[in-house]
Amino acid sequence: MKALLAALLLTATAVVQAGTIDPFQPHSNQYEVSWGSMGLGEGSITLSPLENGCYRYETRTKPLAIVRWTYGSPRETSEFCVIGDRIVPRHFQYQNDKRPKDGFTLDFDWKAKSLKVIKGGEVTLRELPDNGVDRQLMQLAVRQWVIRNIDNPKPEPIEFQLLDNRRARSYRFAMVGRQKVETPAGSYDTLLVERVNDPDTRMRFWIAPELGYVAVKVQRIEDGEVKLQMLLRK
Repeated sequence: MKALLAALLLTATAVVQAGTIDPFQPHSNQYEVSWGSMGLGEGSITLSPLENGCYRYETRTKPLAIVRWTYGSPRETSEFCVIGDRIVPRHFQYQNDKRPKDGFTLDFDWKAKSLKVIKGGEVTLRELPDNGVDRQLMQLAVRQWVIRNIDNPKPEPIEFQLLDNRRARSYRFAMVGRQKVETPAGSYDTLLVERVNDPDTRMRFWIAPELGYVAVKVQRIEDGEVKLQMLLRK
């Protein structure tokens, strides 16, 4: 559950100025998170600049007391650069105050096409696919794809290799419709983006153009049931 919570925290608000969407302005957004019918607490995302063209993207969870006692408060940090219109990951770290043994890091060496995984003091080298992203940046990359296709009502699906400490998994996303969504932050007309290459485990993002294409609702669905849901709080 902790991994799903962290993985589903999506990018926060972009800024729309003079008709141009700038998704890399510093920002911080919060979401209400639930597991089935049970509230889990809050999740927050912060995007901050590093050197030119590079950024830090940090997810922090603030679970309710009973959840925090059992699962801790996970924190994920991605460092990445933007080259052209491509998000290029370079470092990822997962930490949990209650479960330090679950922590791991990923280092991306694009020149050597190598992914270095460090977990529990052990180092593993794996091949780095061209479309490889860590589990935070996948959602940011999906959002970039939506923004690039603002004027395309039905773009071709986009596919990524989701990389973590265990294996690479293929995720293919498509725009599947438009819906009005109610959240604690308000009511929004949204574009619905869905994972389409695994009928048993789906991910859905409701993206609001009026907020600079922020995801205002996120769901993970397993075997037809909503397991994890996030709603924009502010």
